[in-house]
Amino acid sequence: MKKNIIISGASKNLGLYLGKFFFKKKYNVINISRSIKINKQFYNFNCDLAKEDEVLRTFKKIKKKFKKIDLLISCAGNSKKTFQSFESSDDFQKSFNDNFYSMVNLISSYTKIYKFWSTKIIGISSIAGLKVTKAPITYSVAKSAINFYAKYKAKELAKFKISLNIISPGNILQPNNNWDKKIKESKTKTLIYISKNVPMNNFCKPLEIADTINFILNTKNNFITGSNFVIDGGETLWTKLY
Repeated sequence: MKKNIIISGASKNLGLYLGKFFFKKKYNVINISRSIKINKQFYNFNCDLAKEDEVLRTFKKIKKKFKKIDLLISCAGNSKKTFQSFESSDDFQKSFNDNFYSMVNLISSYTKIYKFWSTKIIGISSIAGLKVTKAPITYSVAKSAINFYAKYKAKELAKFKISLNIISPGNILQPNNNWDKKIKESKTKTLIYISKNVPMNNFCKPLEIADTINFILNTKNNFITGSNFVIDGGETLWTKLY
């Protein structure tokens, strides 16, 4: 029997990559996303993850087709402003809606509808939630909130045999994302930045994130919860920003 995987934000970027990765491994991939680009490989559900009632309705629809979920991946998120921007309370609210409440509502709705079926949950965070980087402060604070929320929630869910772990990638390079655009704009400057800030002198590949999730999903070790898997080539070992 195929395993069922829910991925929020599987319409683009890392979420799309993860969806295709697990589809190739013969899993049923359920995509929950605000902007659905129809992918016939996935079961697609249009939903604004920042709206709790909307997420709850979506899970009720999913439950009618899938009686059990083996893995829940919170991958929806957004980062738009520059490091030097002047942030307003609206900026913080928008970032928390996209990056924090999307995960809170996903987990809350899952537990309400599936009544604590034993499963594994992964939240995609960022090293921006662990150290000061060039990422927007609104994004960084929201990711930091995810990290602490996951620790508290992991303790709460443990008695139901549900594990919750976080993955904090470093500088992800994939087609048409921010780092890909920076390389196209100024390859030399970008590579110098990476060489000075990442001990392994490379970008984080989506496959490295997917392989980590695949390990968590399929390992016989069910005692891992509340952990943060940092995949950054050693960048968080450094304190230099520029």
